[in-house]
Amino acid sequence: MTDAPTPPDATAFEDDPVSATLGALESALDTVRERHPDSTPQWEYCEGVLTALLCTRRAVPPEEWLPMLFDREADEVFASESERTHFMMHWLAREAQLRAGMQSDVDDLNDERALDPGVLDWRGLLATLPEAERAEASAEGQPPPFAQAWAAGFLDATEYWADDWAPPRDKEVAAAMEDALDCFVDLLDDERDPPVLNLYDHDAAPSVSQARFDAFGEAIWAVYDLYDIARSLGPRIAPAFSVKIGRNEPCPCGSGKKYKKCCGQ
Repeated sequence: MTDAPTPPDATAFEDDPVSATLGALESALDTVRERHPDSTPQWEYCEGVLTALLCTRRAVPPEEWLPMLFDREADEVFASESERTHFMMHWLAREAQLRAGMQSDVDDLNDERALDPGVLDWRGLLATLPEAERAEASAEGQPPPFAQAWAAGFLDATEYWADDWAPPRDKEVAAAMEDALDCFVDLLDDERDPPVLNLYDHDAAPSVSQARFDAFGEAIWAVYDLYDIARSLGPRIAPAFSVKIGRNEPCPCGSGKKYKKCCGQ
C-alpha cells in the first residue's frame, strides 16, 4: 500500500473542473442555508455522504438522500425547481468525478486519476489568517480536524441505509468491509499527535499530524475496497421463499453460495 497523496497547494487548482464544481455546490448550499441555517450541512459532510452513496450496493434516489442531508422532506429543501435543478446538476457532476476516481486502476494516490475527496484543512486555513481574524474565528470554536466531517458524512450514510450496508454472509468479505469502515472511524477522533503539515498553505504553521494524513490515505484506499465490494455483491435481494429452490441451486440472495449453505440453512 502506498502513502497518502502529496499535500496539495491550495492555489494550484483554482481553475480546474473539480474546484469549479465544488465551488458551485458550496454556493448552492449557502442559498439553502439562508432559509434553513440549522439543518444545512457543509459541503465536506455532503462529500462524505456522496462517497458512501457511490459505495452502496444499490442506486439511492434523491428522494431518499435529500431528506437525510437536509433533515426535511425532499420537496421542502429547495425554494424552486430551478434551484433544485442547479444543485442537482453540480451534484451529478461531482458524483461523476468521484466515480471516475473510484473506477481508476491506480496503485499510488498521487496518480492524477486517483480519488481525491473534497476536504479542506480548516485548521490550516485558520493559521493563515491575520492575528485579529484568527482570534475572532477561534472565539467561535476550534475548527474540526482534517477530514473529520468527510468521515462523519460517510459513516452517517452507512447507518442511515443500514440494511444496504449489512455485511454479507461471506465472512471474508464481511471482515474486509469492517476493516474498511474502521478507517473512517479513526478519522472521527481529534488530533493526538503534533502537527507537521499545513495542507492549506505549505508555508504556514503546521495543522495536521503525519499520522492523521496517513489515516486519510488509508480511508481513501478503504473507499476503493468498499466500492469494489458493492459492485461485486450487487443489490441485496430477499430470497423468494414462495418458489421452491433446490438445495444445490445458487442462493437467490446473491451471495454466490449454494442455497443449502446460505439462506436455506
